[in-house]
Amino acid sequence: MMRKIVACMAVLSIVAGCAQAQRQGGAYGSTHTHRSQLSPEKAARCFARNAEEHSSALASEVVTGGDGRTAVTVRVKNGVTYATGDFRRAGAGSTGTITLMVVSSGRRSDLLDALTEGC
Repeated sequence: MMRKIVACMAVLSIVAGCAQAQRQGGAYGSTHTHRSQLSPEKAARCFARNAEEHSSALASEVVTGGDGRTAVTVRVKNGVTYATGDFRRAGAGSTGTITLMVVSSGRRSDLLDALTEGC
């Protein structure tokens, strides 16, 4: 039991330490374009699912608009925004604008690849 608590605390502190909000003068965060063969809603749900699988400290909210767009907000469970995505129809699939609002210890493309895998 104690090991689980210590492990959860370690994960939360790591994620919280990585999740520096973009409000700190724009020095953190990056925006990326992701093209998908999936519909906007399916691509957004895939992105949300991957984020939650990436870390148990993350929670995603998916909102489908009447204009064919689907938005995703990924937050650390303490409320800090981790990433956002805005997916819209493009041909037979979709194009997503993904904003990562974190500083990664590895290459930023590694995090983006993990969050969009299979999407």
